[in-house]
Amino acid sequence: MRRAAIVMPMRTPVGLPGGALAAVPPNRLVGTVISAVLGRSGIDPARVEQLVTAVPDAEAVRSALPLCGLPPELGDFALGEGPGSGLRALITAAMMVRTGAVDVVLAVGAECHSAAGGFDAQSASVPPLPGVRARTAADAGPTTDQQIAIWSAESARGQADSDGIEQLARDHDLSRAAADDFAAVSHRRAARAHRQGVFGAETAPVVVCARPDDPNSEVVRLVDRDEGLRDDVSHRAFAALSPFRPDGVTTAGNSSSRGLAAAACLVVAEDRLVDLGLEPMGYLLGWVSTTAPLGVPVPAATSAVAKALWRAGFELSDLALLEVEETSAVEVLALARTLGLEDDAAERLNVHGGAIALGDPGGAAGLRMVTTMLHELARRDGGLGLAVTPAGPGRALAAIFESPDLEPVSQAPRGARFRGVGGRRSARGRHRH
Repeated sequence: MRRAAIVMPMRTPVGLPGGALAAVPPNRLVGTVISAVLGRSGIDPARVEQLVTAVPDAEAVRSALPLCGLPPELGDFALGEGPGSGLRALITAAMMVRTGAVDVVLAVGAECHSAAGGFDAQSASVPPLPGVRARTAADAGPTTDQQIAIWSAESARGQADSDGIEQLARDHDLSRAAADDFAAVSHRRAARAHRQGVFGAETAPVVVCARPDDPNSEVVRLVDRDEGLRDDVSHRAFAALSPFRPDGVTTAGNSSSRGLAAAACLVVAEDRLVDLGLEPMGYLLGWVSTTAPLGVPVPAATSAVAKALWRAGFELSDLALLEVEETSAVEVLALARTLGLEDDAAERLNVHGGAIALGDPGGAAGLRMVTTMLHELARRDGGLGLAVTPAGPGRALAAIFESPDLEPVSQAPRGARFRGVGGRRSARGRHRH
C-alpha cells in the first residue's frame, strides 16, 4: 500500500469556555484552521477529494467550506465526537489514501459550541472574564486565583470515571502530591513553549469580530495563544482543591478540562506529493486500538503503545517523542511507570505540556497532539513519534509516525504473529546521509 503523508498539520489556539473563542461561531472556528492548512500548504482547494471530520456540529463543517474556497458538495466522512475521535479521523483519512480510494484527504477535528444550541456570544467589546483585567497581547485567561476557583467549582460536579482512575492510583502507588506536581509541570511546559515561540508555527490565529455572525464587522481581538496558559502554578496551589472522591488523588486541577479549538491536516498519497508541490511533515506508519486487560492493573494506553511499537517493529527507545492525552495526571504517570519512562520522561513525554494545561478540545484533541508532535520532530531534525489517546472506557488508540528523512519501513505481513520480515530498520532512527 502507498504511504500516507501528513501535510501542514495546524490548530487554532485552545480557548476557555466563556473566553474569547466562545464568541466565534463554529463554522468560522473550523474555517479558520482549514484555511490555514490550505493556504500554508499552497494546495489548490479543488485537489481535495474528501473530508474526514470529528466535529460535533456537522452543519459547522458544511457552512465552513465556502469560507475556505472548498466546493460545498465535497464529501464528508463524519465520525462525530467522542473519545479519540480526532485521532480516529486522521487514521481513517490515512486508510483512504493507503488503499488508493483517494489521493488527498482533509482531516478535521473540533470542539465548538453548536450553532443549533447557540454559543456563548459576548458583547461587541468582548470583555474578559469577570474580575479579569483587560487582556493584552502578553496575557490571556483568568488569573491563577480565579482559575483555582473555577477548578473548585468543577470539583463539585465530580468526574464520571474517577473511580477507575483512583483504582489506578492505588495500583501504582501514586500520591496526590505526585499528580499535582505533574499538573504543575504540564502548565509550566506549555507556558514555556509559548514564550519560546514553539507554538507559533502550528497555531492559526482566530479573529474575533464585534458581531459574531458578521465576519465583516469590526475586529476586536486576534486570539493567537492558548487561553489557559500560565506558568505560575505549583502543587501548593492545587492542594486547595477537593478531590473528586473522598481521600482521592484526582482533582479538577490535575485533570483536563473542556476547551474549544479546531485542528486539521492534509493526508496525501506519497506518490502525489511532487505533482502537488507539497512537503510532508511525517508519515503514518501504523495504528492500533486496544482494551485494558481484565484484572491487570495496566492502563489501556500502555497496551496501545506496546502493541503499536511491536507491529511497527520498534522499541520504546526508538521513539523521539511520545504524546499522551492528559485526561488525568494519574493515567499519564501510570503509563510512564509501566513503560519505564520515569527517568527520561522530560525529554520525550509531552514535552510541551498537554490537556491539563491547554484543555481538552474534544474532536480536536488527537489532531492537536499530532500537530504539536510533528512540528517538534521537525525542530529536532526528525525521528519517530507516537500519539496515544483514550478511545472510551478502558480503551485506547495509538498511532506511530515517522519523519520524512527516515528510511521507509518494510512492513511485516499483516496478521503476522512475529516481529520481523523486515520490520526493523538496519540503522534505527538514523537520518539519510
